[in-house]
Amino acid sequence: MFAKPAIPFNRIVSAAFAATMATSALADGGTLTGYTSGYRTLNPAVQSGAATGAPGSQIFAGLVLVGKDYEIQPYLADSWTVADDALSVTFNLVDGATFHDGEPITSEDVKFSLEAVKANHPFGKAMFGKITEIDTPDPDTVVVHFSEPVPGFLYSLQPLLMPIIPEHIYGDGQELKTHPRNMENVVGSGPFRVVENNPAERLVLEKNPDFFIEGKPKLDRMVYPLVKDPLTRMLMLEKGDVDYAAFAGIRPTDWPRLERADGVEVTTDGYDAIGYVHYLELNLREKPFSDLAVRKALAHAIDTDFLAKVIFGGKTAAGTGPLHTGNPFYTADVEIYEPDLDLAAKMLDEAGYPVGADGKRFSFVLDVPSWAPQAHVPMAEYIQAQLAKIDIAVELRRAPDFGTWVKRIAAWDYDATMNGSFNYPDPIIGVHRHFDCDNIQNVIWSNTQGYCNPEMDKLLDAAAIETDPAKRMELYAQIQKLETEDLALIYMPQDFSVTVYRDDVKGLPDTPFGALAPFLDVTVGE
Repeated sequence: MFAKPAIPFNRIVSAAFAATMATSALADGGTLTGYTSGYRTLNPAVQSGAATGAPGSQIFAGLVLVGKDYEIQPYLADSWTVADDALSVTFNLVDGATFHDGEPITSEDVKFSLEAVKANHPFGKAMFGKITEIDTPDPDTVVVHFSEPVPGFLYSLQPLLMPIIPEHIYGDGQELKTHPRNMENVVGSGPFRVVENNPAERLVLEKNPDFFIEGKPKLDRMVYPLVKDPLTRMLMLEKGDVDYAAFAGIRPTDWPRLERADGVEVTTDGYDAIGYVHYLELNLREKPFSDLAVRKALAHAIDTDFLAKVIFGGKTAAGTGPLHTGNPFYTADVEIYEPDLDLAAKMLDEAGYPVGADGKRFSFVLDVPSWAPQAHVPMAEYIQAQLAKIDIAVELRRAPDFGTWVKRIAAWDYDATMNGSFNYPDPIIGVHRHFDCDNIQNVIWSNTQGYCNPEMDKLLDAAAIETDPAKRMELYAQIQKLETEDLALIYMPQDFSVTVYRDDVKGLPDTPFGALAPFLDVTVGE
């Protein structure tokens, strides 16, 4: 289950944890092999999601880490102090940390990184929009000021969401989202450095010998060949050709098969903080999807319980709204659209979409992403077949690669798409981005559907600064209720997230972020 974050925002953290991280009881060495299904950038400052986040969390360090029980732990910041009014946080950086090119990591780099993420990340505004000023009184001190309290701020400072990137590389005036150093000669701040990056073939990371935590990382190398075909990936996992694969993309029916394979382990651990939810995203800018009655009719036509049981083998739950059922702010007290094709057809008739002379009410193109095909493809095929029963023609358009799909959705050049995203521990990080009017951007995994409701904005703004847990809980209950009434997104079954690894892989992160945390203690062949 998703544990409720228990660390109060005004906690003062000492540097003692850094000393424990420096101890090493196991011998160093080993190469971890995996695979990648494709990525557009290695810079998490400009891209969310696992494709970038998994390698990015190894290449870049953050100010903090999130521990096993959601405890905020030191990383590049060895201590910090929150002001009594919660309107500023002062960070003290570790001594002697350097980028992969040997340049020192300073407070100016931290300031630059915060500003870069705020301006370029899909939900940078949601995380850091209330930052008013960042002071750097000396190279080792950063003071962040806010216009209002930000309860989820510290959870946003891990490398997955706020990597420390070098100002001397990225501050050259070039557009950060398309900066050539996002992929070429990448200079990071984390435990591994890029030694080979050919997106058409493979990614190779190598231990950073000058990493600021003594004795870490323990691995020598991480090798990720490009493997797009799901069947090929499954065979590699079964044969043990892969040491480690997170977000493995297996079907529930594959689980027993992999468990029977010699030396192979399968687990759903390490996804608690992710809160991966699937949804049908409709472009709300034009009819028919700008019509709420049409969206409600579609919701009645889709049986998400059936999908959870058949496609996911009953190993996941039907989504009821924007928050994952394991999220500490989740509520089931929302409008539920029971499956009813007759009611859906009647609603469409009343909304002005009768069956025409061609036998169709209307038609649309449903874009199917290249990622998570084991979930998106069967769900899309189900939707196509189900809506045909109420005389809606759905054409499936399968993206040949991740970049093609991203370009279409980010440009709003689509009718509808299968999609999914992460909640993250605090809804400010992963949920607000989909519903805030100000976050309607040409950026993937933002408010690309074009939803805007001033009442929702008021609720989001209030929840973003509320420090009383009970009051925040009530605000998020209202947010979930309003979303299900407006159907900004139509939620599908939650994801069946699985990690497959060889049994000689030890020291995997046991934090809620799992594969999206730095691999400081991982070894192979011990």
